Amino acid sequence: MIKNWSNTLIVAYSHLPKIVKSIDLRVENCVNSGFKSVHLLNGITNEQLYEKMVKLIGEKQKMVNLYHIVNEGLDAIPDSHRLLIELHCFKGKTFGEISSVHGVPLRTLFRRFDDALLRFKNAITKMGFDEEYLEGDYRPYSYMRKFYNALDTENYLPSYQKTEYMD
Repeated sequence: MIKNWSNTLIVAYSHLPKIVKSIDLRVENCVNSGFKSVHLLNGITNEQLYEKMVKLIGEKQKMVNLYHIVNEGLDAIPDSHRLLIELHCFKGKTFGEISSVHGVPLRTLFRRFDDALLRFKNAITKMGFDEEYLEGDYRPYSYMRKFYNALDTENYLPSYQKTEYMD
């Protein structure tokens, strides 16, 4: 998969439930720390604790935005392209499985997948979410950087199931 932020959104989208759960757990830990004053014993002021919770809530809001960006982008591309992205990226089907079930030669499937990713990128760019915008908006988040950086070394999403979400 080509390393760019639009592809990173697709990968992150496939992990949204885990990412959101991780953020929720981190907020819950902050809240519990506040009730027990554990943070004060560790030298963290109330203000610092509140700032951390606000930051985490902002991260969750960013993930909600990502959800809507990806859904709108997928809705804007042809059904056959959307289906290919959904089968491979969200349902974890291999290209071999998709090829045999749908009767499409593997090389053709690879070309269609690349075309689907390009159409998705063009669709979200038309919505105002170009690579520069996504870079500025999503690079600050550690889990997004992990997905983005993994695109350098991985080919077509094989190891994203192992990604850690907690900092």
